[in-house]
Amino acid sequence: MRPEGSKLIILLEVFSSGYCAMSFVNLTFTCLHYLSDSRMAWVTSAARPSVGIIRRRCGTVDDVEFDDGIGGDRSGLDDAVAAALSYLDSVDPATAADAQIGWEGLRAGSPAAGPTQNSVQKFLWVDLRIVADDAGRAQDIANALAELLARLGHARYADIARSPRTEALLAAAPDALWQQRYDEAVADSGIGPTDTELITWQDVPEGAEKAIADLIGETLEVATVAGEFAPTRLHGPPLGAKALSTRRRGVVDAVLRTERAGGVLLEQLLDHRIGLWTHYSPPRVELYRGLSEELHAASEPDYGCVRRLEGLLALVGDGITLTDSGYLPDSVVEKAVATLWTPREWPYPAGAELDTAPVLTARRLLLRLGLVRKQHGRLLPTARSRGVSADRLWNSLVARLVGTEYHPETIAADVVLAEVIRGNRPHDTTELCSALLVAEGWTHLEAPPRTHDVEPLADSVLAELTALGAFSYADIRRGLTSDVPSPGGVRLAAAVLRHRLLHTRLPSL
Repeated sequence: MRPEGSKLIILLEVFSSGYCAMSFVNLTFTCLHYLSDSRMAWVTSAARPSVGIIRRRCGTVDDVEFDDGIGGDRSGLDDAVAAALSYLDSVDPATAADAQIGWEGLRAGSPAAGPTQNSVQKFLWVDLRIVADDAGRAQDIANALAELLARLGHARYADIARSPRTEALLAAAPDALWQQRYDEAVADSGIGPTDTELITWQDVPEGAEKAIADLIGETLEVATVAGEFAPTRLHGPPLGAKALSTRRRGVVDAVLRTERAGGVLLEQLLDHRIGLWTHYSPPRVELYRGLSEELHAASEPDYGCVRRLEGLLALVGDGITLTDSGYLPDSVVEKAVATLWTPREWPYPAGAELDTAPVLTARRLLLRLGLVRKQHGRLLPTARSRGVSADRLWNSLVARLVGTEYHPETIAADVVLAEVIRGNRPHDTTELCSALLVAEGWTHLEAPPRTHDVEPLADSVLAELTALGAFSYADIRRGLTSDVPSPGGVRLAAAVLRHRLLHTRLPSL
């Protein structure tokens, strides 16, 4: 028998029966929208929407008076929760008191619509450890909350509260091992927001990031209930870890790409990260000044810079025999210069690869990206490069040009990227780079790092951007230089910095 008014359950049954034309993510948001807009708590809309359900599950609970009892004032509680607590109070007042403590703590960290699996896990595995005096007290509250959740029809949540995993996490010391166990527990639950190509979550999300992470947790929970992660055929084997992870990442990315109040969620998350980093140290205000528009625009690729890498890969073909010194033959260099760079971009005749900066830099970049390899005097394409699309090549370039590490060298690279995004060729970035390193506490042998020690990566990034067409090489013979980056170069620099904003974890956060 279905609880009356349970729209969530009806929608999920329609979806699982194959009669719903909506995409899964649209269905999920329909469910979540209903839950968010309902004036009843989730427990009243999906678990106990009618008095009859409580009467069947709890015997004569409707006949029990709602009194304060040992659990304290219950006047502000939902009727279903108050009824269940009163019943527990009639059986064991101490359990009812602990259950109310647990419920109020759970509600404080749950969405307005009611508890979710994500909020249940966070309360039991993180918050309760802080609230309770010791592990024994925390376990008592968890067990009492399990009784309450079971009476409210939340059997899955009750199972989590009384599970051996919850007991182990509550009893474990707050150290690195506990963090590892906690991360494993969230991953095994299947509803934790997982890292994807779009985002790497901070260890402790806050503000807008926490709200989005909670929404994704709710969506993954609905997906689990709807059978999105069930075997593909009836009575078939369960999905393997890789297939399961791929599906979950797909749900996370689909949610991030949806538009909600305030715009696309991923772009809201980018704004949050800009604000987060800006408050990390005062010099970052200057670092990110005026970059927001270009960083948001960089969600769309510009394939102009990728064209040089695609062209060089095409010249490599099935493999090229290198010179005795390990360089590309002059004939290949000549063809590359003629087809991939204009005379304005490289205003010199083609020669040996060692003397032809754009070809040498682009070929080394292909090696660094893992798209070609050297073997027995030949330059060969890797399996990764075969049939690689422009999109995949762009994504690989953006992700690996600087990477996601938080380190003095990557800070120096960030300063270079910011200058390119502003439309300037970076000339003197020492002052801002030094200010960032000092403000963020970096030292070397108990002294501030010297900028010339951390700028090699920044110099390398600028050289690679130039080889990919961000700048024209200076024509020394004519005294011509170009300090204005190409639109494609600005877009690539913005995409790399955007990727770092969305994927770098700052240790102190």
